[in-house]
Amino acid sequence: MFTENATRIGTLGNHVDDATCSIMAAKSINEPVIIVPFKEFELIVDPLINGCVDAMLVPGAYPFITKFIMNDRLYVQNVFTYIIPSLVFASKHPESKSEYETLFNHPATNVLIGDLDIKWLNQINVSSNSEACLNVLQNVDECSAITNSASAQQHGLYIHKVLRDSINMPFVIFVKNKGGIEHE
Repeated sequence: MFTENATRIGTLGNHVDDATCSIMAAKSINEPVIIVPFKEFELIVDPLINGCVDAMLVPGAYPFITKFIMNDRLYVQNVFTYIIPSLVFASKHPESKSEYETLFNHPATNVLIGDLDIKWLNQINVSSNSEACLNVLQNVDECSAITNSASAQQHGLYIHKVLRDSINMPFVIFVKNKGGIEHE
C-alpha cells in the first residue's frame, strides 16, 4: 500500500486533470486518493503539517527535493516509480525556428537545455511543465518550452524534438512526521 492512511495527496498541478508528471503519477496509484493540486511543491508543506492534505507527492528529479527530505516535520512514507511522458521541445508553431525570444521550462529539465540546437535570448524557469506551455501560449513573442509530451498535447503545442523518452521516475510520498512515533 503506497499511501497508508493518506487519502488527500497534494502534488504539482493547476487542476486535477492537468498533465503534469506529478498529477499523472498520483493518478497511477491503485488506491482511492483525492488529488489536491498546488502551483508549487513548497506550497504543500504547510497544508500537510496542518492536516489539510494527508501526503505530498514529489518526483525524485525535483532539484529541491532535499529540503523536504531534510525537513524534520516531514517523513518519507514511500517511494514508487512511474514512467513519465516523453520530455520534449515544443512551441505554438508547426515548424521549429532556429531562434526564439524565450525558452520556458521547469528547473528539473535544465539538464536538457544542452540537447537543443536552437538559440533563445531568455531562459525562464517556471513552476511546472503546464506553466511552461501556458507561458508559451500567452506570450506574443516567439517562445518555446521544454515540457512533457502530454502537457504539450493538452495545451495544443507542436512537438519539435523528443529530448528524453521512457524515464522511470521515482516519486516520493511525504507525510507529516509524528514526532518520535515509530513509522511502519
